[in-house]
Order: sequence, then structure tokens, then C-alpha cells
Amino acid sequence: MDAHQVRKWDLDSLYYLAFDQIGNSLQEGKIEVDKYYRASLLLNDSSNLAYALDLKGLDAYMRDKVDSAKMFADQSIKLFRILKDSIGLSTAIYNLSNYHEYLGEYTTALRYLHLAREIDIKLGNKKDNDPFYYNRLSDIVYNQGQLDLALRYLHKAWRAQHESGYSAYYLSPALHLNYAWLYNDLGITELAEYYAKKAYSYTTNDSLLTTRSGALEVLSLSAERRGDMDLALAYAQKALELNKVYGDPYFITYSHLFLMSHYTLVNELDKAQYYADLVLKNMEPFERSPTFVVDMNDELYKFFKKKGDNAQALKHLERSSEARRIINEVDGIAAMKQFDEEMENRYRELMKTKSRLQEEEINLQNTLLVFALILLIGVMGFLVLLYRSNKQMNAANEQLVLQNNQIESQKQEIQNQAEDLEDRNEELEKLNSSKDRLFSVLAHDLRQPFNQIIGVIDLLEGEQLEAADRKSILSSLKSSVQSTSDLVTNVLTWSKAQFAGVTLKPEHLALANTVKRALLHFSIALDKKKIKVVFDIPDQLSIVFDKDHFDSVLRNLFSNAYKFSPANSTIHISAKANTQKKRVYLYIRDEGIGMDQYQKERLVSGDQAVDSINGTFNESGTGIGMVIVRDFLRENQSYFDIESTINEGTTFIINMPMGPDVNLRSASNIKAVQDFL
Repeated sequence: MDAHQVRKWDLDSLYYLAFDQIGNSLQEGKIEVDKYYRASLLLNDSSNLAYALDLKGLDAYMRDKVDSAKMFADQSIKLFRILKDSIGLSTAIYNLSNYHEYLGEYTTALRYLHLAREIDIKLGNKKDNDPFYYNRLSDIVYNQGQLDLALRYLHKAWRAQHESGYSAYYLSPALHLNYAWLYNDLGITELAEYYAKKAYSYTTNDSLLTTRSGALEVLSLSAERRGDMDLALAYAQKALELNKVYGDPYFITYSHLFLMSHYTLVNELDKAQYYADLVLKNMEPFERSPTFVVDMNDELYKFFKKKGDNAQALKHLERSSEARRIINEVDGIAAMKQFDEEMENRYRELMKTKSRLQEEEINLQNTLLVFALILLIGVMGFLVLLYRSNKQMNAANEQLVLQNNQIESQKQEIQNQAEDLEDRNEELEKLNSSKDRLFSVLAHDLRQPFNQIIGVIDLLEGEQLEAADRKSILSSLKSSVQSTSDLVTNVLTWSKAQFAGVTLKPEHLALANTVKRALLHFSIALDKKKIKVVFDIPDQLSIVFDKDHFDSVLRNLFSNAYKFSPANSTIHISAKANTQKKRVYLYIRDEGIGMDQYQKERLVSGDQAVDSINGTFNESGTGIGMVIVRDFLRENQSYFDIESTINEGTTFIINMPMGPDVNLRSASNIKAVQDFL
């Protein structure tokens, strides 16, 4: 892959393809994520690189490489902070919360989850009732065994999705599947089956494979609870097939666990042993997840106990108890008998809860019937009272509406005044900033011409000159005065743009003629340092540019080239055209002191004046010149780049719109430049 194979506008499609493939196939997902990452590096696109790092973390997490996932998440968070991309930052922190939850670090997971939500609310990108936020809260408390609280948060997530109108294709299946697991653990089989089937129906054969397999696993547990073990085994086998297609060892191991559990219940211990061996063989990479350890060891405990291997059963019970202690922050390990009693008591509690809910429903129906009869008797009396009080209430309501309208009107008036005040403050700040920049520009761009004029006057006063020399010097002095007048005009043009906006007058400029005229202003200065100019611009080239703006750009760039060039050196000025792109490239190269990477980046990307550096003959400046260059180039659909090596020189590359070919006619001042060259 090279720069010709990928363009910046392809990166968005690469991102969405990689994101979708992570949920469909681990192998294909990794390929697409790596492709997106390499493309972002190739194009040096920092924003897409941050999103690529976030996806690499998600891909590593899906492949159970949690340390790598956290590393990529930290890198993406740092880059999003530098870029000030709050949306990407929220997404990366949200994913980091998932990784800590996987490790059982629930306090840290909640801290990151709240931080991500706070960023979203401040941005206004999501409503306060964010469905993703409440769904994640439900997951965390579910893993801690707090089923009632998990169900409450899941209800909030469901309402939030409908109120916000959020329609991500994977959100509804995820919410339905979470409902299925919760109702399964609460022992409400009918609801568990209903939501599992809804989650399954939202998916297709080649997408959301883990959601499809999860729905089948809930259905297998429901069938087991009804005693239909053949159907339970069929569902579990189908779930295993889907997880193998997806390719995640984590989900495959869970499928093996379901099949081991089902075969244990039907006393087919040989088959159960086969899947138990697979679970024991493959579970080690996932033992950093406490919830995984609890699920695996609970079922292995039941298998070995039924098999009669109490030593192995006790070992797995101890592992499960330790992991459960980490999850619930409870010290100690439950004994085997206590664990069995706990499970039995929990089952009886669930049955009591179900019976209580049914009784409450019957009582509620009876209560509603009695209430309806009482209501029917009381309606007549209520209507009488309502009629008597209706007029009084209407009058009170009218008065209340009037007061509310007055309050709203006053509130709106205060708000309008506050907005007007804020707008005026912003206007004053902009005007003050423009004033400061105007003073800096005047101090910078007027100093060099006046220094030239003073130098000529000193020469006239201090030396006995021949008439011919005096005439030549006076001619140069006149040129410098004219240059200074032009410069004042252009600086005022720039300052006017700062205060009243830019008024462009683009025209077709003969590039060679325009550059030569600009060089005339520097003839005395260049001669003083004995700097040679090599000029190679085709006469037929033209550009589309505001003439005053282009003159100011050339003065500042020539001033920099002269300022940082040593005596007896050469300044190279050349140009070429790209007819396909309709662009002209002007090159101004000196053999001066050069600059480092930091200085280049500030000059190219900044919008503030840079610190000035004295020239080779101790020439000084304010650093505002490059601000003028950037402003005027930007307003004329142009930009520049810099190539530089310390102590070897600097090349400014100006990229401008190309005009039609011209026939250049040399004027007298152009001939003077040619003689100088």
C-alpha cells in the first residue's frame, strides 16, 4: 500500500469496514484494522491514527489480549487529547472501561465510564439518558451478581434508546440479549426465551455472530429448565458452530462449558468429560477475568461432584469462591456444603419471588376492581364539585398563565441582553487583537526600507562621490522611497483586512515579471552582502493572485532569504507548473543558516508571530512577516512548505493557482533586474 493506493477520503470507509468486521470475524477484523492503521500512518493523518489505535485496542480485547488493549487505548487517549477530539476521547475512555471490567476492576471501570459520559454530556453529543451508559452499568452490576439493580439499569437503557431515537444496528440486539440473560438468571423462563428469540431475529447469518450464539445459549438453558434436554443440546451445538466461525477462543470455551453442563445433567459423563477436558485445556488465557473464572469453576465443580471426584470438585469450588470474593469484595471461601445450600436457597428464593409476583398481580387486579367501583360512586360527587370550582380554577389558571408569560418575557429579555454583551466583548477582543497585530506589522515591515534609505543618505553625506555615482545612488534612493510607499500601502491593506475583512482582487500575474519587480526593492541590500541571484522562471508562467498581496508575500520571503544568507552566497529563484493540477510552484532557496523541525512546523502551521532571530549581519525583525505570508496565501487559495537543513540553507515552496500562459514584454525596470542578475 502506498500513497497512490489510498486517499484521505478513503479513510472513513476503511474505519467503518474495520469496525464492522471486528463484530463479524476476528480474523477479517484484524486484517481490516491493520489496513486502516497502516493507511493512517502512510498519509500521516493524526486524527485517523488515533481512531485506528482505538480500534486496535478493541481488536486486541476481542482476542483476549487485555494488556495490549489497554496499551492501545492509552495511546489513543493521549493522541485524542493532543488533537482536542472530545468525541474520540470519549469513545476511547469508554472502551478502556470495558477492559478494566473484564479484569474485575469494577471501581476503575466505573470511574472511566462516568468520565466518558461526562465528556459526552458536556459536548451535547448524547442526551443525559445515554443508552450505552446505562447498558454498561447494567453489565457491571450484573457481573457482581446484583440482578435487581442490573435489571433497573437495563430498563433505563431501553427507555433511553427509544427517547433518544438512537438506531445503531447492534444496540437493540445487545439490549434484548442482556434482558434474556437477566430473566434467565431470575428464573423467569418465558421472558428469557422471548428476548433471546428477539435478539436472534435482529441478526443475520454473517453479522453479530456472538449475539446469535448468546441467544442460542439462553434458549438452551431455557430448554434445560423445561426438561427438554435434546433441544437444549441442539441449541448449544448450534451456538458452538457459530462461535467457531467467529473464531474467538473465549466464546468457544463458553460453548464447551454449556455442552459439558448439559451432558452432566443427562448423566452422559463420557461426553461431559470430553468437553470438560477442552475447557480445562483452553481456559488458562482467560483466568484474569473473575466472572469467567466463576462461571467455569462453578460448572466444573458440578461435573466433578457428580462424577464422584470430590477432590477435583473442591479445588474448583475454591477457585470459584476466590474469584467471587474478588468480584463481591467478600473475604473467605465457602465450603462445599455451604455452596450447595447457597445455590439451593437461591433457587428457592427465586421461586418465592416468582410466586410473590404472581400473587401481587392477582391482588392488584382485585384492588383495581374495588377501586373502579369506588370511583364510579365518587364520580358524581366529583363532577358536582368540579362544576362549582371550575370557574374559580379557570380564573386562577388565567392569572397563572399571565404571570408565567411575564416571567418568560423577562427571562428572554435578560438572556438577549447577556448574548448582546457577550457579542460585544468578542468584537472588542478581535479589534484589540487586530490593533496589536497592526502595530507589529508596521514595526516589522517599515524598518528594513527606512534602514536602506538611511544607509544611502549616510553614504551621500560621508563620501565624495562622482556625479555619475551620485546620480546612481539618488536613483536607488528614489526607488527605495517608492518601495517604502508601496510597502506602507500594502501594510495598510493587510491591516484593513484585519479590521474590516479581506477584499480580494485576484488577477492574472506574469510570474517572472512580478518576481523581478519585487527583487528591485532588494538590489542595494543584496549588493551590500555581495549576494548573487540565480533566476530561472519561464516567461510564459502566470498565476491567479491579488497583486498587492503577492507583492507583500514576495517582500517578506526575499527579506528572509537575504537576512539569513551569508556574504558572497547565492539565492536561487525558480518556478515550475503542474498543468494537471493547475498549480504553479515557486521555489526561493538560500544558502543560509537553515532551521530545525520545530521552527519549520511553527512557520507552516502557526497563526501567531514566531520569535525573531537576527540575520547573518545582525539584521533584526519581529517575526510578524510570516504571519502576513500565511494570511495572504490562505486568502488566495495558496499555501507554502519548507525544506531546510541546519547550516546548509532553506527552500520556501509556494503553491499557487495557475493562470493562462502569457507573452512577457520586458519593461525598463525588468531590464534593470536582468542586468543585476
